Amino acid sequence: MSTTPLPIAKEEDATRETVRVWHVCNSLAVTFGGISAACAQLANHLARTGAQVVAISLVDARSGPSWPLDASVDAVRCAATWPDRFGYSRALAARFSSLSPPDLVHVHGLWRGHFAQASHWARHAGVPVIVTVHGMLHPPALRQRAAFKRMARWLFQDEVLRTARCLHATALEEADEIRSLGFDLPIAVIPWGVDMPDAALADRRPAPAEDHRTLLFLGRLHPTKGLEALLRAWARVFRRLPSWRLVLAGYDEGHYRVTLTALAGELGLGESLRFSGPVEGDARERLLTGASLLVLPSPSENFGFVVPEALARGVPVIATEGAPWSSLNTEGCGWWIPVGDEPLAATLADALGRPPDALRAMGERGRRFARAHFTWQIVTASMLELYAWARGVGPEPGFVQH
Repeated sequence: MSTTPLPIAKEEDATRETVRVWHVCNSLAVTFGGISAACAQLANHLARTGAQVVAISLVDARSGPSWPLDASVDAVRCAATWPDRFGYSRALAARFSSLSPPDLVHVHGLWRGHFAQASHWARHAGVPVIVTVHGMLHPPALRQRAAFKRMARWLFQDEVLRTARCLHATALEEADEIRSLGFDLPIAVIPWGVDMPDAALADRRPAPAEDHRTLLFLGRLHPTKGLEALLRAWARVFRRLPSWRLVLAGYDEGHYRVTLTALAGELGLGESLRFSGPVEGDARERLLTGASLLVLPSPSENFGFVVPEALARGVPVIATEGAPWSSLNTEGCGWWIPVGDEPLAATLADALGRPPDALRAMGERGRRFARAHFTWQIVTASMLELYAWARGVGPEPGFVQH
């Protein structure tokens, strides 16, 4: 299957009718990665079209800085009631009644009590609900804390999903996974957007020096990201590729870097591996733009924001079949490979052994593909079209499956 979604709205088709929408998120913290970034970015871009957006999230003292919100986005943060892991918030019910009623509630995630609270409130208020699944029904994700999730499904989660007006998936593969669990309501297939670099700057992307080329991983340092497999695969090829180095960039979640550093020592990776730590803003842009190749080795990944970010900057990508990026193969802008050490090592040997001009040609194809499908303007227009249909004031979009 292709990553490319069903027909999406054109930028000029975005409805300009003011819509009042609550975005209910787990957290907007930077350290929580792709989901919090998606919630914040979508809220911001919707607000810039004139939508009235309230971003509702839980407070987590351990989560660090939050993604910046547009000045016109109202932020409501409530503390979870003990035990925190369940996400139920007594304070949230009072806040619901104090806010201006929305036209639509958009829930971003599963398994936590405040999502069920928002959905319950919306049902009783006669307000339609959209639920973005965020990869949380992917089989490997369901196997994590499986007993808790089975209990949550029985207590509240299946009811939230079955009573929603529509579910939102970011790829056709995810929609198929949702269907396989028996959910037969409409599913909107809309990818996430990414910020595009300035076109003039992207055109002047410097060619990496022949003796200094970077294979980049950019994301959380976490056991679910496939980084141990990446280090083992890198150990099998790096001595034949002296001009390359592997850079792992991102937040160290749960002190996982200690495990990776120990493994790197056992494998003798030495100076071929560098940890850059978390990078944001200009430093992140420089690191991503300066990479020769990006790798996403995760065995399970719902979308992988860094993939279209890299493609938009002319950087080819290696991703596993745990992420919905078959279009890397079909568009000729990277490699989509089976999960595991062997396929990853073989692909690294192939990709990193190619001439710089060949990688730059792949990167240019990726840049054209990203700009055609993953701009926030296109994604925001599609969301507004979905919201209008869900509210009964617009036609059914072509990207809605039944």
